[in-house]
Amino acid sequence: MKLVNFSLRHFAQWLSFLLLTLLVALSLSWVLLATVDFGYAWLHDHTSIAGHIAEYAPKNFNKPDFAMTDTAERARLFHGIVEAIHHQGQGLAELTYHDPQGRAITTLFTAAEVTHLQDVAHLIDKITFAATFMLPLWVVVFVLSLYYRQALPSIKQLAGYVLLFALLTTAVLSLGATEVFYQLHIWIFPADHPWFFYYEESLMSTMMQAPLLFGYIAIMLLGLAVVITVLLLTLYHYLAQRRTQHS
Repeated sequence: MKLVNFSLRHFAQWLSFLLLTLLVALSLSWVLLATVDFGYAWLHDHTSIAGHIAEYAPKNFNKPDFAMTDTAERARLFHGIVEAIHHQGQGLAELTYHDPQGRAITTLFTAAEVTHLQDVAHLIDKITFAATFMLPLWVVVFVLSLYYRQALPSIKQLAGYVLLFALLTTAVLSLGATEVFYQLHIWIFPADHPWFFYYEESLMSTMMQAPLLFGYIAIMLLGLAVVITVLLLTLYHYLAQRRTQHS
């Protein structure tokens, strides 16, 4: 028995499967990038982040001497942030930065910054909760699609669709990344919780060169998610063809 030819009547099922696969791929992409702290140490040295810190850290009178820290110390701090936002914000208030000789200077964040990062941690908890249901749902849809021989576009077509999605998303972000970043904060976080911090007053914003760092992370997330999506759909095609050959 051959796979059913792809036609418009299968479009809804295919689109649902593709979108679900993209969401799963984004979740997997996040998990993979989180294990390497979203490449912060590399981005620190190979983008404008280091120079940005050198310019703005000395202007922060509330949290002095952050400019004395080196790449390794800033990478350690960012790792601490990544760990904290994936564990209900635990340890954020205790993060302390040190000089190159290992002497503690002071805590990294103000109370307002801790509150914001705890809001981020709560958001990640909600997304993680949703992802725990999404992945098994994708597996079920994947298996049922194979069982009923649900046709998909060719690998070339699928790759084109996914690439087009990536290009459109990148174009939208490039045209107004900062505006998108700010609007998402307005929509997502509590209205009475601060989320905008000036570089001169916030080591959090300074060490991340917000929102620039998040733009890099978004590009890496999307790029890796596209690769994962294509691999998962290629796997589907391979298994579907084998099932057809053995029918």
